[in-house]
Amino acid sequence: MSLETKINALSKKIDKMIQTGFWYGFVVGMYPSQFAYKSMNVDFNSWRKVREVNLYYHIPFCKWKCSYCTFFMTLNHDDELSAKYIDKVNEHFHFINSYFEKPMIVKSICFGGGTPNSIPVDLYEKIFDTLRKGNVIFHEDLEPSMEISPEIIDEPYIKRLADIGIKRVSLGVQSLKEELRNSINRKENLNIYDIVDILRKYNMNINFDVMYGLEGQTEETFMDTLKELVKLAPETFSVYPLAGSKSSMFKKKDNLMTTKEKYQLFDVFYDYLTNNGYDCESHVKFIKKNQHSTHQQKIYEYQGTPTLGLGCGARSYNEQVHYTTAYTKNGLIARNFIDEYIEKDYKDLQLYGFEMNEDENKRRTMIYAFFMGKLDRKIYFEKYGTDALKDFPVELGALLQNDLIEIADNEISLTRKGRKYTDLVGSIFWSERVENMYSPI
Repeated sequence: MSLETKINALSKKIDKMIQTGFWYGFVVGMYPSQFAYKSMNVDFNSWRKVREVNLYYHIPFCKWKCSYCTFFMTLNHDDELSAKYIDKVNEHFHFINSYFEKPMIVKSICFGGGTPNSIPVDLYEKIFDTLRKGNVIFHEDLEPSMEISPEIIDEPYIKRLADIGIKRVSLGVQSLKEELRNSINRKENLNIYDIVDILRKYNMNINFDVMYGLEGQTEETFMDTLKELVKLAPETFSVYPLAGSKSSMFKKKDNLMTTKEKYQLFDVFYDYLTNNGYDCESHVKFIKKNQHSTHQQKIYEYQGTPTLGLGCGARSYNEQVHYTTAYTKNGLIARNFIDEYIEKDYKDLQLYGFEMNEDENKRRTMIYAFFMGKLDRKIYFEKYGTDALKDFPVELGALLQNDLIEIADNEISLTRKGRKYTDLVGSIFWSERVENMYSPI
């Protein structure tokens, strides 16, 4: 089959995906995604030559379960369990830290979940104390970040977070509409204005997580929330479409958006945010102009910095291997996995992962570069000794035919249309090996 024939065939596939509103879901956001992981023995020597790292801490505890949540979490916990868990997380860090040949430069620290602010704040003091005694150096621009549920945080907790060194918080707002919040099991009182005032008092940078495609949500009700939150001038917005069993190309219910309608809504909020003081940093991230606070971990991952995941279910990535401990979306048995993580030595846990090679790393570089909006061809050449146009002529040719990218001498960038369909662009670079492992939820 000629190159032109291959390009035309893929181009038609992309066009059909766009016309039908096809979306893989959030599996595109991590390449390769966890569906491609298999049981394996991990060689931790892969960390010896790493010189810069992101640290991700998984806190799998919550006060309630949101209806849309597919994360690894449990409601079955108390302060005693939380303390044992953090002790184990620190042991986990010491284990990997022992492989570092030289002090590792920590580029980013992110606490995710679960709900990180559902555990006592003094446990975070233990984490930072462990890091400061470890074989690491904090980067001068480090902005430690934490995801929080704004309904269950108060000023004393925020003050102590600031004292510890947290500089950025991501507030899981999702919607300001009471009826929508009730529908996703977020029934607790939310006074976002008071919380923002307190965060500003302690010089915290703010991200708002908002979601569209919730059952019963319309374009108007979504934009009402977004416009109200813009008035609070957060440094960043993370705007996510609903994924999972209620996300479909087809109309399951009259009050449920199809994936195509979500794509259409992207145009509305993209134009609104970019006309009201924000730049589109990635297809789900918008950053306030003339300031530098952002989700550092994602940016550095997109640029190729390895991530060390700490905690039960946390994923780790470097150029040789991606891996995690056993993982479940079933909250009823999640506690069993957590207990095993606490009780066993980390080296004795069964790990699951994916061995990387140069081809897979090239594909990951392409996907993540387009998440940022463009690929620097010179940087790609310096890293791999070849031109992306020669490595991926079919993929890039088909994207060009669909007006999703523009090709210049030194860079390949997404078009405005390409921003909208970033996940589709990314999926085009999946290897056959990964593609064959994918099965829709």
